[in-house]
Amino acid sequence: MKYDYINIIGLMSGTSMDGIDISLVRTNGLDLIRLNKNFFHEYSFTAKKKLINILKEDINTNMKRKKYLDEFVTNEHYLALKDLDILADCDLIGFHGQTIYHNPINKTSIQLGDPIKLATLLNKDVVFGFRSNDLSKGGQGAPLAPIYHKYIIQSLDLGLPSCIVNIGGVSNLTYWDGENLIGYDTGPGNVLIDDYSLNKFNKNYDKDGLIASKGSPIKDEVEKFLESDYFKMSPPKSLDKLSFIIPYKKLIKKQYSIYDIMATLVEFTTESIAISVKKLPKKVNNIIITGGGYKNIYLMSRLKKRLKLNFLNERQLGINFDYLEAELIAYLSGRSVNNIPITFPSTTGVSEPTSGGTLYQPL
Repeated sequence: MKYDYINIIGLMSGTSMDGIDISLVRTNGLDLIRLNKNFFHEYSFTAKKKLINILKEDINTNMKRKKYLDEFVTNEHYLALKDLDILADCDLIGFHGQTIYHNPINKTSIQLGDPIKLATLLNKDVVFGFRSNDLSKGGQGAPLAPIYHKYIIQSLDLGLPSCIVNIGGVSNLTYWDGENLIGYDTGPGNVLIDDYSLNKFNKNYDKDGLIASKGSPIKDEVEKFLESDYFKMSPPKSLDKLSFIIPYKKLIKKQYSIYDIMATLVEFTTESIAISVKKLPKKVNNIIITGGGYKNIYLMSRLKKRLKLNFLNERQLGINFDYLEAELIAYLSGRSVNNIPITFPSTTGVSEPTSGGTLYQPL
């Protein structure tokens, strides 16, 4: 079947809470043409503080004020877009919203945002709610990235099997060998590292991993993290950003060097990714690391030492890794309007290949 190409803006605000990634691409949900129209809207100090506080609240408290929170997140996305000239060239907006809760056990994933309000403010059709169909059909609603990662691997004609790991707040992995598409969350990404960096060093993140590089990982503490039942589970599987909060709180109360604790948190992220990659059906020929973790030089050095695989970078591939998640949302939106599956039994545990997202139009 032939699908028409349309211009779609993808919007992504992740767990890092630094801002909104924006990418305008041309796609039909099967192929994608990059237009090199990428933007980043940095949250104001007030907005970022409010978002961080929202995520720290109990989910029941947040649900009682969800309408207000939906409007707050939507307004931030409106501010990000309203003055951009790409709106004139845009046929559709893919709006992921801000995840505030994800529980794969009870099949619940909650994203803040009001798609009708955004559509009305911008006078553009909006796709929202990418996880709902998956959850209703027995899936975990995450990860969403594998089908786009598969497209990237194929479009670059990478030797198979190949693997893409996105190190965001949580790390997720995609494996493609020409027959099997596997996707799941491997463990924490930057969420624990960033939290400790903010609380102990008053920095939003550890730039280049310089702080962690001054310490030494505490092996016994890394092993305690890895005792979690999550690492014994077979994929598909997914995590919430707070999944490892209990062992994290125990660790930071101990009388270790703050630099050693930071190095230990990096090692936990590294080791959880390495374990996951080593459990894949076949040894991968190529691996791509994306997300904020890709810029952590110390983390990358630990990962390369641990895996000893062929790592491919932005320069080699000619892709800007900063906007892959925004591109992902645009790509999924293209699939949504054409009713093409975005999640699969091997990526989320859904009962059958399932499309997702609902189209909302301006009032």
